[in-house]
Amino acid sequence: MRYAIICCSRTGNTAQLAERARRALDAAGAEEASSPADADVTLLGSWTDKGGLDPSLADALPALAGRRVFIFGTCGFGGDPAYYDRVLDSFASALPAGAEVVGRYMCQGQMPPAVRERYVTMAEKDPARFEPMIENFDRALGHPDDADLAGLVDALAAAGLVAAAQPASPAPASPAEGASDAVRA
Repeated sequence: MRYAIICCSRTGNTAQLAERARRALDAAGAEEASSPADADVTLLGSWTDKGGLDPSLADALPALAGRRVFIFGTCGFGGDPAYYDRVLDSFASALPAGAEVVGRYMCQGQMPPAVRERYVTMAEKDPARFEPMIENFDRALGHPDDADLAGLVDALAAAGLVAAAQPASPAPASPAEGASDAVRA
């Protein structure tokens, strides 16, 4: 099987998922293709921007028409599978006609410290609204973690892309805060 990965990661969280997927697929004997046109399946990953895909992915989406796609991503607010499903539904709705979603995965990702600082400032004026947001920020620290990465491999296995129960290997170090991975096709 040949695969392509298209990924946009604002703080490195989604890039960790993409790298774990790459290692799992390579270990399963798959080969990375240079573009979706040369792939049997394309993995499309994004951080969550206002409930949807990063807008910078828009130019890459037309290449997915008529292709098999596995969608994945991270979001700062998490812990609720129903919320993850809504975000993944939004990701899927951005795909061109004829794209077939063969699997999907979403997990929480830690947010930059500046976000917490902003919440703390806002909580001084509206604690009922912003204290839960601070608590969520704190819960997100360290994500994606090993369990999140293993969940991604499980989702790849459920989609028939890798064998089930591959051991998770440690995640590589995250890029510097604010770094943006180039869209990769």
